[in-house]
Amino acid sequence: MPIRQGNQTMKIATIAAVVALFAAGSASASPVNLITNGDFESVAPGYTFSSGYHVVNGGSSAIGGWTVGASSVDLIRNAYNAIDGYSIDMLGTPGPGFLSQSFNVVAGQTYNLSFDMARNPGGPAGQGVAVNFGGVAGNFYSTAAASNTLYSNTLSFTAASTGLATLSFASAAKAGTSFDNYSGAVIDNVAVMAAVPEPETYAMLLAGLGLMGFLRRRKAAK
Repeated sequence: MPIRQGNQTMKIATIAAVVALFAAGSASASPVNLITNGDFESVAPGYTFSSGYHVVNGGSSAIGGWTVGASSVDLIRNAYNAIDGYSIDMLGTPGPGFLSQSFNVVAGQTYNLSFDMARNPGGPAGQGVAVNFGGVAGNFYSTAAASNTLYSNTLSFTAASTGLATLSFASAAKAGTSFDNYSGAVIDNVAVMAAVPEPETYAMLLAGLGLMGFLRRRKAAK
């Protein structure tokens, strides 16, 4: 019986050590963006320019890592006082526009999407994007102040199975907003990160393991 108790205590200690090492590794590891070219700075030869915009038609692979659908999107650079480098006007010339990319996921893991959005000042407030993130949908619309400011937006989903998930952006407009098919929402800095448990989660797990060890020792002492 004492040997069995000792084995159980050793198992608890081993699990606690593994949890502690995993927590330390998670805390020190840098998050990895699962999206390729989320800042849109990688473009095909012939699509590089210093300012203004370049139409990218549906079916083009000019924007590295991304698939362009629908009619077109506009690749813009250093525009609208909010954009540094390349970004995407989702309405194209003309729109509608659609942009998508697939990435690897693991079943049960939660993933967080973040992206910046501004408004083409040539269009009205209410221009935006319809996002589909691994099957989770979200609509994001610009405000009157958004023509010169990039606003951060977020969305999350938990993968049901291991394999590929898809992130897509489609040009959209809030109900009642005029849709001119040219002046849309502008997106940039797209990132998808696997969610990492907070340090408090590991602390609670370690505390629980410690309590289990204490109760076993107390029971053995009786």
